[in-house]
Amino acid sequence: MTETKRYAVDPESIEAYRIRVLFHCEELQREKNPSIRATIALYLAEAATTLARLEAEEARKSEPTAHLA
Repeated sequence: MTETKRYAVDPESIEAYRIRVLFHCEELQREKNPSIRATIALYLAEAATTLARLEAEEARKSEPTAHLA
């Protein structure tokens, strides 16, 4: 029997990606090892790309629909 996991924030939500990007930015600033910094930068880039897509989707949803009239 599989148990569904509950999260305080949906891990795929725009809010979760905003938090993830902030976390990776802070982590990148603190890290001294260049190899680890490179890995963190890749994670940051992936999270930021997804966040940008989610933000664009939200912007499209909130645009006035006057052009449909």
